[in-house]
Amino acid sequence: NTYELAERAATRCPRRDDTTSTIHNQDMKSILLLLHFAAAKAFTANYVSESPGLREGVSIWAKKEGPDVACSSPISNNSRRSFIINAGCMLALTIPGVCAADVDVSSLPVAVPMKQFVDPKGLFSLSVPQRFFTLRRAAKGDLPDEKTGKGRRGASIFTAGDMVKAEIIAVERFPTASLLEEQGIDTSGDLSTFPKIGTAKAVAELLFLRREKDQTGQQSRTRLLSESAKYSEDGKTLEFQLRTDIDVQKPELLLEQEGVSELVRLTLAKATLDSNDGQIMAVYASALQQNYDGPDGDALRESVASFAVTNNGQK
Repeated sequence: NTYELAERAATRCPRRDDTTSTIHNQDMKSILLLLHFAAAKAFTANYVSESPGLREGVSIWAKKEGPDVACSSPISNNSRRSFIINAGCMLALTIPGVCAADVDVSSLPVAVPMKQFVDPKGLFSLSVPQRFFTLRRAAKGDLPDEKTGKGRRGASIFTAGDMVKAEIIAVERFPTASLLEEQGIDTSGDLSTFPKIGTAKAVAELLFLRREKDQTGQQSRTRLLSESAKYSEDGKTLEFQLRTDIDVQKPELLLEQEGVSELVRLTLAKATLDSNDGQIMAVYASALQQNYDGPDGDALRESVASFAVTNNGQK
C-alpha cells in the first residue's frame, strides 16, 4: 500500500528529542518531500516489473545512492540537495506521460471491417469493406458478351462501393483475344501468360486503354503509373496503378473544407489469367487520395489482394 510505505519511510527519518517544542520548518519540508518520494517508489514498483528499461534505471540509481540516502541526520544542505535531486530523478521515471497506457488511442487509425463476397456463379471471390454495397450483374444485356467482352456496362460483372466516399471496386471479365484485336495485335500465339503477350508496362497500357474506351462521359485525365506495373512469378497475374486528376473549380474552397488543394483518384488494379478459359478477369479498386492514404486504402489493397478466380479450364 502506497500510504503504508510512506509512513514506514517517515518513521525511518530521525526524530528530534521530545523535549524540543517544535520541528523546524526546514526539516518538516524535507519529511514531506520524503513522503512524496516514498509514494513515488511505490508508484514506480507497478512499472518496474513491466519495463526492463525502467527496472535497470532504478537498479542503477539504488546501487549508486543506497537505500538510506535521504534519511541522514541531521539534514544538512548537502544531504538535502542530494535527496531532492534523487527524488526528482525517481519522480521523472514515474511520469505517467511516458507510459504506453496513457497514449491517446482515439487518434490511432482503425482497421476497416471486411466481409467476404463469393460469386454466386462461381467465377471469383474477394473481400470488400463491410459498409460497401455489392451488385452482381445478372441481366443478360448487362453481362459482357462471351466473345467480345462488351455489354451495356462494358466488361463489368460486379460492383461494390461507398457512394458517400466515392470508393468503388469493380470486377471485369473479357476474352484475352479481344484485348489484342482491338489494338490490331496478332492473337495466333500463346496467350496463356501475360509475358508471352508483352511487357508488364505494355499489357497494363492495353488494359488501361480498353477500360478508358468503356468509360462514358467527359474526357478522362487518367494516366498509368508505369513503374507500378509488375507480373507475378508465374506470369499469370499483373498488377498496376492508375492516377486520375479531377478538375476543381474552386481549389481555395476545397482547401478550406477538405484540407487539400487538388482532387486525385488512385486506382489499384489486378488482372489475372488464372481462370484458364481464355478470359481475363480484372479487379479495380479506387478512392480519393486523402482516403486512399489512410485505413480505407489498406482495405482496398486487401480487397485486391484477396481477389481469386476459379480455374475453369485445363491447367
